[in-house]
Amino acid sequence: MKFGAHLLHISAQYSPEDIVRFAQAVEQMGYDSVWASDHIVFPTGEVESRYPYRETGRFPLPPDTPWLECVTTLAFVAGATSRVYLGTTVMVLPYRNPVLNAKMLGTLQVLSNNRLILGAGAGWMREEAEALGMPWDHRGQRTDEHIQVLRAIWTQEEPRFEGRFYRIAGVRCEPRPTVPPPIWIGGHERAGLRRAGVLGDGWHAAFHPPEDLASRWQTVQQFAREAGRDPASLTLSVRLPIRIRNQPEEGPPLVGSVDQIKRWLQEYQRLGVQHVLLEPPLRQGVEAALEVLDRFAREVRPEFA
Repeated sequence: MKFGAHLLHISAQYSPEDIVRFAQAVEQMGYDSVWASDHIVFPTGEVESRYPYRETGRFPLPPDTPWLECVTTLAFVAGATSRVYLGTTVMVLPYRNPVLNAKMLGTLQVLSNNRLILGAGAGWMREEAEALGMPWDHRGQRTDEHIQVLRAIWTQEEPRFEGRFYRIAGVRCEPRPTVPPPIWIGGHERAGLRRAGVLGDGWHAAFHPPEDLASRWQTVQQFAREAGRDPASLTLSVRLPIRIRNQPEEGPPLVGSVDQIKRWLQEYQRLGVQHVLLEPPLRQGVEAALEVLDRFAREVRPEFA
């Protein structure tokens, strides 16, 4: 089982030096990856779109929250690290033009020596897409085509794709990455699970307890089989908060004592999880985040090496 850490790119308190120090410390601790989340703008008015990872449906951060753009942040971190993979958790594809996106992500893959993992999804905030002037209708199909455009540009000398929304032909886009970035699909509704099974290189789940993850992963695998793909070729990853307590407590995975966290991870491992993205406290300072990750590296990770 591999482990990654969410970068501290959300909050005004973090300087460029803080972000570099955090990424380098995580790499030195032996973590396998660092990750950045994706939002570009936040509406200041009423948001009708429902945030899917809270029962209330309300996004937990206010609109004035400083939030560094994910690809730029990963490119910055790539230059300060040498080994860790660089992941998006997850990039909202309908916010972007697929050809330009392929160029930017392909460039990051080339310059980082093939360390990019593209976590990608269809998004949930219609108001954000409208602020960007990007269409929100048929966003699922647009996301599917976007993925196919990315792969065509990354793998074909003269890329060609003909879809309902996107078309490309008669151009070159060099340099192409020698290794196309793996695409791990986010989302937990049926459309996202289908996308992961049919088009993805894996499913990048978020905040699911083991029992919930298991049923959805079975659905992803079934979609893969129906598409003529080998389910064993897909990577299962999950993003979870990490808070280590000195005493057991009732909380979501992975919030609890060291023994509780180990038991949760054993269950995730049994289900086939290959990569766990740990989200430390993102707004409590560099030292607080690193303290949690260091303790995890020393007291938990050795059992899952």
